[in-house]
Amino acid sequence: MSIDRYDWHYDSAEKAYRERNNITGELTEEQSNEVCLYAADHIGLFLRWIIENGFEGEESDPKGCELVRKGEITGAQYLMDHCDGKFWDSDICGEIKPFVAEYYESDKNLYFNDLEAIPDYKIYETISGDAEFKTLKSFIDKAYEEFKNR
Repeated sequence: MSIDRYDWHYDSAEKAYRERNNITGELTEEQSNEVCLYAADHIGLFLRWIIENGFEGEESDPKGCELVRKGEITGAQYLMDHCDGKFWDSDICGEIKPFVAEYYESDKNLYFNDLEAIPDYKIYETISGDAEFKTLKSFIDKAYEEFKNR
């Protein structure tokens, strides 16, 4: 089952990209690829947390996960290059699925509320780096600890 997909967010990311860069007409291939990363960034941040904590699923690409751990690619790049832009429940191990269902997928919007708390981070307008991930990681770690301790 699909948890999230970049293409669900592409139109919103494209609209923000066009407004920010004052672009009309056709996007170049390079621009379209950049929009894909904007659409995938919030998913990629969560995937990075999963991978760095060893919670990836058996079907996850081990070489791609290692690239994320080494900081050679972002979570968004991993999503696009190794997951065809789709975040599936098979991308996570069974141990973490209940947490993901509550934190990332539920109507409570816990993950998205934490994203909004990152200074200067705007969904569809930010390609995150280590600073954004570090801030978000502290939020996710806290949420995960609270989840485990219930």
